[in-house]
Amino acid sequence: MTTTLFSAFWTYTLITALTPGPNNILALSTVTSHGLRQSSRVLAGMSLGFLIIMLLCAGIAFSLATLDPALIHILSWAGAAYILWLALRIATSPPTDAAVQSRPVSFWASFGLQFVNVKIMLYGITALSTFVLPHTRELVWVVGISVLLAAIGSLGNLCWALAGHLFQRLFRRYGRELNIILALLLVYCAVRIFY
Repeated sequence: MTTTLFSAFWTYTLITALTPGPNNILALSTVTSHGLRQSSRVLAGMSLGFLIIMLLCAGIAFSLATLDPALIHILSWAGAAYILWLALRIATSPPTDAAVQSRPVSFWASFGLQFVNVKIMLYGITALSTFVLPHTRELVWVVGISVLLAAIGSLGNLCWALAGHLFQRLFRRYGRELNIILALLLVYCAVRIFY
């Protein structure tokens, strides 16, 4: 891998991992409402689901040159619907101490989000088909890069969770406004799936 290709890979993966998406917004919202410790199951569910999706992306990218556009279209609609459901849940969640007493999203809900999160699917397939498969078809490299992609994505989620933790007091004070902004960002993510 050339230096140019290597820097392009890191630029793409880090920007994609750190820009707002369903995982990042859910991590921020959950940690702001419930604290870092209580949100660890949510973050673990996201990370495990992310890893499985990256490995599936590796299998798909490795075995197929392109995906069936109809499948992407169905996944896009399912992903957008789930993201909009998350937006509604965040927008209507209690903003302050009442939220702390409720339970955070479960491990399985955050795990399941990964299977309809089109952003990470496109992230994995794009990174593998652009930066890896044109240069090597060795399964060890394809799987290794998939694990690396999952780690980078999980790091992005953790950064947003830490932001929720660091600014928790401020976010609790302006909780209703933050929930509305986060919900609108999720609506934006759902709309961006199609544009």
